[in-house]
Amino acid sequence: MPHPHSIIGLVGLAVVAATVLGTEAKGQEWPCVQRKVATLTSAQFWDGPQVEGLTQWHDNEAIAKLIPVLTSRRVTVEEAAAAIDQFAAAQPQQKRDEALKLLFAGVLQTVNNDRNVVINGIERFQQRQRARAHEIERQGVEMHQLKERAATDEAARAALRVAEDKYNWDVRVFTERQQSLPLACEVPTLIEQRLFALGREIRTHMQD
Repeated sequence: MPHPHSIIGLVGLAVVAATVLGTEAKGQEWPCVQRKVATLTSAQFWDGPQVEGLTQWHDNEAIAKLIPVLTSRRVTVEEAAAAIDQFAAAQPQQKRDEALKLLFAGVLQTVNNDRNVVINGIERFQQRQRARAHEIERQGVEMHQLKERAATDEAARAALRVAEDKYNWDVRVFTERQQSLPLACEVPTLIEQRLFALGREIRTHMQD
């Protein structure tokens, strides 16, 4: 009867192999089923004017203070909408559209920066998982060699027990971390949904 550790190891090795082959065959570090979009554009999130390249929002104290509030995921969309409404009401009517355009420019740039941090983190995670997968594969080869010697070599049997324990622990760590990947992959999508909601809310206060 197979040793229980060996069963766990074989199952784990199958998981590892599938992950490694899946990412390396495509030659990329992006592990999510969601399509990777490197940069979000204003045209994707509202029907207002393009705001790429606008940086004047940095010089507007009210906008610069409001943007971290709007882009924080700790702030509900409803709270963000109320803050946008208050900001719009404080603007002179003839300058309101321009102020709101700059507000969205700052929101878009900030969201892109924050989202890039998340995307880079996911890709670094995938790189670490790939390195772990290769290490587990190496351990599997070493265990196979030890098993061949273990029939006649007591030292090899002792080494095999140690190798199996380490192998199964590493497989467990790899698998648990891999199971957290879908949640991480949802974060860019949640950021995009928030940006769309903010753009729609800002747009409702504009005349043109």
